[in-house]
Amino acid sequence: MTATTIGPHEPGPELIWQLQFSFAASRVLTAAVQLGVFDALARGRDSAEAVATDLGTSPRGTRMLLDALVAFGLVAKPEGRYALSPLARCYLVRDSADYVGGILETDAIYQNWAGLVSAVRTGRPVQRVEQKEKAEAFFPVLVRGLHVMAREPARRMAEALGAGTRARGLQVLDVACGSGIWGIAVAEADAAARITGQDFPGVLETTKQYYEKHGVAARCDFLPGDLRTVDLGSARYDLALLGNIVHSEGEVASRALFHRIFRALRPGGRIVILDMIPNDARSGPPFPVMFALNMLVNTAAGDTYTFAEYRAWLGEAGFAGLEAIDIGSHSPMILGVKSGV
Repeated sequence: MTATTIGPHEPGPELIWQLQFSFAASRVLTAAVQLGVFDALARGRDSAEAVATDLGTSPRGTRMLLDALVAFGLVAKPEGRYALSPLARCYLVRDSADYVGGILETDAIYQNWAGLVSAVRTGRPVQRVEQKEKAEAFFPVLVRGLHVMAREPARRMAEALGAGTRARGLQVLDVACGSGIWGIAVAEADAAARITGQDFPGVLETTKQYYEKHGVAARCDFLPGDLRTVDLGSARYDLALLGNIVHSEGEVASRALFHRIFRALRPGGRIVILDMIPNDARSGPPFPVMFALNMLVNTAAGDTYTFAEYRAWLGEAGFAGLEAIDIGSHSPMILGVKSGV
């Protein structure tokens, strides 16, 4: 076999090793959450021995795990004593209002990705999180973290839409709303807005809690059901929000949904899509491209879609004036308008 020569400016085998071992960072974080390491540090345990005694873990393993967390910047080690970083204290301690570790406690992401080889071979998912029973069990856990991560992008979305300034008294349909964060952002910006949260009944129990927490519940209604079949009405809404839902639905169901949303909007009404959007060549950015594989292992037909695909599908449904608007997230928001009568 003839050896292949790698140029001096090309990546070497170290890149392959780094990719091969990159799962380790996720496992370090997951182990720390599942064992309660951040909670122990929040209780003032500041040595490996003290954390181990608190958690009933081995001092040797605990010291190694803590040092890895120090290397990742989640734990500090001033003068040899361990302490939470501000980031970990805010987001990784279970009793924090902004705790985002819930999905790590279940280990569902890692377990499903372990089936990637099989999913690529067969085209069949490890599980289908878009189905009612799975969704009602999975999403109430997931949305607590997603709510926190989406708060600022949602606020910037509402600002870009002119909610409360150029547009007041909006009637809003939040499709597959989860925690309701996208609709909540509009309601907080527009004091006269009214939000209709649509999702499976078991998920809407969680949505209601977030509406109450944000003080907007009095201006929120509920539309329980499967987004594929529930009656969205006709010419009812000024704004329809699809926050991170198209990727789990797939092309066929999403294109049908766009037509139903077009009917549900009033003339001049707008559709907003927040999702993971790769470039038109599907060569990046890394997160939207990798997230397509997350849909392969978790859904029957899900994927991530390019702006060119959205332009074609939304145009087919009747939307005009398609824009991609930067809201400081991994992907722009996509905006379309129902023109005409």
